[in-house]
Amino acid sequence: MSPSRPILIVDDEAGIRKSLEGVLSDEGYACALAGDGADALAQLQSLQPSLVLLDIWMPGMDGIETLRRIKKLQPETPVIMMSGHTTIATAIKATKVGAADFIEKPLELDLVINAIRRALGAREAVRGAAADDLADSSDLRSPMGVPELQPVVFERQTLRGSLLPQRTLARSAVLYGQGLHSGKKSGLIFEPLGPDSGIHFVGVSDIRAIPAHLDFVESTGYATTIRLGSTHVATIEHVLSALNAYGVSNLLIKCNGEVPVLDGSSVEFCSLFEEVGFENQIGEWHRIAVKEPLSIEDGKASIRLEPCDSFEIDYTLEYPAPVGKQRFLFRLDDSATYRKEIAPARTFGFARDIGYLQRQGLALGGRFDNFILFGEEGPINDVLRFPDEPVRHKILDAIGDFFLLGRRLQAKVVARMTGHTQNIALLKKVRDLL
Repeated sequence: MSPSRPILIVDDEAGIRKSLEGVLSDEGYACALAGDGADALAQLQSLQPSLVLLDIWMPGMDGIETLRRIKKLQPETPVIMMSGHTTIATAIKATKVGAADFIEKPLELDLVINAIRRALGAREAVRGAAADDLADSSDLRSPMGVPELQPVVFERQTLRGSLLPQRTLARSAVLYGQGLHSGKKSGLIFEPLGPDSGIHFVGVSDIRAIPAHLDFVESTGYATTIRLGSTHVATIEHVLSALNAYGVSNLLIKCNGEVPVLDGSSVEFCSLFEEVGFENQIGEWHRIAVKEPLSIEDGKASIRLEPCDSFEIDYTLEYPAPVGKQRFLFRLDDSATYRKEIAPARTFGFARDIGYLQRQGLALGGRFDNFILFGEEGPINDVLRFPDEPVRHKILDAIGDFFLLGRRLQAKVVARMTGHTQNIALLKKVRDLL
């Protein structure tokens, strides 16, 4: 049923206002129109709109400032932002101010209608929960509404190891940065999901989410990328590593193409998650207990899984000087140890390889503050955080990749000179046993 109060459409282009009014009227929604922010605010009190569709780029008072004032006057009114020429940074800023969703121009009418339904549905859910005085973490909802999900993780939990609590973030959060390989500004919007959902990535204005799952891995060259249809997300391993360490099973991550590299490690994700906090949820979530050895041999690279009572990684790498041979054994028992021993370890590369990578369209966002660059004598852009920082970062990556079945492994990983490709190949062998 359509709301009794109108939807307020705010856009400086008369054609867009009239087009939206026509489409929404056909869907049974009453509409009111405003040509700029001042006009919208003047109508707000008398109309008490059920929802506001608000353009970001308008003369005079822009959409962000208008949004800020709407939220001050009527904080419960959902506002969906619209823009045809913006960045993830603008979307994140709008979300921080209180936008319920963000859709891109040229507007796709199905996306508009679905965004309106999600926003209105989320508002009614919040009102109902308040009226019934419910505070059940098993019914956590994203303020932006939940897109279409595929809860593949919870469809069939075989090879059941020890039981863990399902968990999501206690509230929404945002991070902003730059993609390491694309070089483009990027960002993340984290939204809690209910139990039995899994971890999903979705575009800023998409309605179909990609499960963070092995079945959707598209490529593993220098980073792990997942794809569903035309939507893809690259360099997901660092954020998944932190989510694995903190035991987060259900989460929606909005992103536009590539997870930001931040400082090249996962420590900023850890800081954000600890600041936001967590909500444990009702529902079974079992580790994957590896019952027999599994292995991959790939030239100089090798990796093996062995039965174990926890999740351990014994990694050895060997490069020419100045890196040399490094070995580190890490047992993922608690997030505090991960944060101290693994999370600060940064992505690394070699000066001799930069030209080749950039000719391949990679490392375009590499700067002196988001990875360690080794020259012939050692790191040339910063001091190491650990003497063996490279091998610790390899373990960080592996913890992320091995979370792509949505459950923590209960196994020991013994790896030598491996990367994303071998991690994913071995994980496929685990999947075939599930």
